[in-house]
Amino acid sequence: MPDESALYFLANLLLFGLILFSWAHLFRRGPVTSRAHVVGFSLFLSCQGIALLWSGIRLEPWAFSHLYLTTMLFTEAIILLSVLVARLTRQTSVMPIVLTLAFAVHSYALLLVRPPTFETLQISPFARSPWYLLHLLAALAAFGAYACAGAGAIGYLVASLAHPRKFLSNWPSTEDCQTYTQGALAISFPLLSGALIAGALWGQLAWGSYWSWRQDQVWLLVVWLILTMSLHARSMRNWQGKPLALLTLLGFILAVLALPALGHGLVSMG
Repeated sequence: MPDESALYFLANLLLFGLILFSWAHLFRRGPVTSRAHVVGFSLFLSCQGIALLWSGIRLEPWAFSHLYLTTMLFTEAIILLSVLVARLTRQTSVMPIVLTLAFAVHSYALLLVRPPTFETLQISPFARSPWYLLHLLAALAAFGAYACAGAGAIGYLVASLAHPRKFLSNWPSTEDCQTYTQGALAISFPLLSGALIAGALWGQLAWGSYWSWRQDQVWLLVVWLILTMSLHARSMRNWQGKPLALLTLLGFILAVLALPALGHGLVSMG
């Protein structure tokens, strides 16, 4: 087992603690944020960040195309961008849903994906390009923001269908969820557009063509189209409310399903 795996497991425990702390605040009246919350976020981001840096040094940065490390980096992006979106929109009550989604993704990688080792990892020469690395990082950052939007969509659907404020005093209102979702989508769009551009430039250098119908390019294009539709639908009356939330949730699900495609054919365990 790689040495940094212990740090990933520790980060998972810290994330689980954050989830319990965040959901407990939904039962109380008052602000969701606190000094303990900030400390918990800082500890998780530091622990996960050190583990990712360790993996990158031990295996080379191109190894992040491996699904295990891709998922770990995706989780880090979710938490970082959730904090950014919360600051920009001044909405923190969606955070428990975001943390739960991040924990599910993180736990999936720890339990079901085999971590890479230096002896067995085989990286394609096509992946050893700064344009590919930029393409990968931008895509994961965009997906992280999309995960925040997906959490906002889930919060909106629950608020509009189940009226959870009867039991959870701090459950976000539909207006809060919409504000948070729109802020997250606005951050995701330029990042995903940049990922497509970087992927096209990488494709031109690697295969002599800006578009080669690779799995990652197709998946990113589909998610980008859903994202564009979601942004435009905000100004269309018939798409307001639940239809827009469902469209956003669909885009998030497709983004998660696209994770394995980012390194398809570029890395193997030997």
